[in-house]
Amino acid sequence: MKSIIFITLFCVVLAVAQGGAFSQSSESKLDIGERMIHRRAIEVIVWSQPLMNYKAMRDAFFANGAKYNDVAYHSKVQNWKFQIATPNSTTPYVWTCWNLKDGPVVVEIPPSTADVGVFGTLMESWQRPLEDVGAKGKDQGRGGKYVILPPGYQGPLVPGTFTIQSQTYQGYSLMRPIIKSASPENLKKAEAFVKNIKLYPLSGGGNETRHIDLYDKNFEAITKWDASYFEGLSEILQEEKIEERDLGYWGMAATLGIQKGVPYKADAKRKKLLDEAAAEAIEYMIHQYHKVLIPQFYEGKQWTQVATPGVFETTASWIFPDRIAIDERGTLYYAVCTSVKNFGAATFYLDLSLDRNGNWMDGGKIYKLNVPAKVPARNFWSVEVYDVDTAGWLRGVEHTGRDSTEPELKRNQDGSVDIYFGPKAPAGKRSNWIPTVPGKRFFLLFRFYGPTRAVFDKSFQLNDIDLLE
Repeated sequence: MKSIIFITLFCVVLAVAQGGAFSQSSESKLDIGERMIHRRAIEVIVWSQPLMNYKAMRDAFFANGAKYNDVAYHSKVQNWKFQIATPNSTTPYVWTCWNLKDGPVVVEIPPSTADVGVFGTLMESWQRPLEDVGAKGKDQGRGGKYVILPPGYQGPLVPGTFTIQSQTYQGYSLMRPIIKSASPENLKKAEAFVKNIKLYPLSGGGNETRHIDLYDKNFEAITKWDASYFEGLSEILQEEKIEERDLGYWGMAATLGIQKGVPYKADAKRKKLLDEAAAEAIEYMIHQYHKVLIPQFYEGKQWTQVATPGVFETTASWIFPDRIAIDERGTLYYAVCTSVKNFGAATFYLDLSLDRNGNWMDGGKIYKLNVPAKVPARNFWSVEVYDVDTAGWLRGVEHTGRDSTEPELKRNQDGSVDIYFGPKAPAGKRSNWIPTVPGKRFFLLFRFYGPTRAVFDKSFQLNDIDLLE
């Protein structure tokens, strides 16, 4: 009897240590068919996370009155209401999306000036990068027309344009104006520049691009990891092309009731099962991203790269000679809202989710990060705080990050900067403080804008974060 009790207790402890899988889903109480649905639901989420990340952003775009080929922008730098995965609060974002079902779409990027330019990437709905645009893109800041072709396109091409073949019907771009600072004067210049970005059908008719200001509007673009995930997945899969590489996962999705041309339905019992599976799926991706898959950048420190293995090697196609990197791909798109064709050309990011002792950072505690002097960034550097559970900004905070262009930022005598994190600012440190929320795990992204060699050869290294109280 004692041995049975011991084994039972051991299994419970093991389940909790592995992320609470059995306590969350009560999987051991399910019949064999329900267990298979539960497991396949988790696999389908990890597979489809890039597509659903796109859909969440597209739906938020639509919810704010925009439609395909519109350009949404921020007249001021976005605040926490812009809920996408790991945005920045240093330059105003520009967002657009398109649909190629009726033929190619033209994206016009204006030439950069001495005061303002743009950098971004044209992306497919599965979040594969098509091409970088703007200052560090294909046009090298000279501006140009990018013609995006739908799958199977056999029509005429346009001389003097950048022609891009898409494997999906839908796509989007998240761009940021390049300005020296977010001063009112520079923001006005950025807005004027953005209003010269145009999208329209190659076939003509309707080439008047609408520009919509999103500043201070609720842009709810975080994936919902619950039973509604599968209803949304069925919706977007009806709209997109089925690629041969995905047929196996289409088979899995079919067992969950997701099929081309068939209305998706799930009863209350199935929804409860899918709620539990979705909760496990996101916790798995969080664990994989922050603790397993992402390589440490500095030996013996907690800072990691942002990109999962496979990004650089496959230009974010995730296709290796022997497999498709499903876990690496899904995990990344829990954490980011876009990719780039040429990573590191304009920006380079590092991620920190654990303190010096390897513990999750707790929003109810006070931490200090010492940023060494002479950060190797030609333009500037920034550090931002995000919610581990969503990869979006913490809600309701007065500001989400700090950057080196802020005149009130206090520097130490040696040129280094101490940044403080916690639910309240330490005495006399408010100008160097980023708020956190009690009860919320958080992580950081450190961005190098215009990174130089010392970032990549690691002759410059960031310090680990220290728990103060």
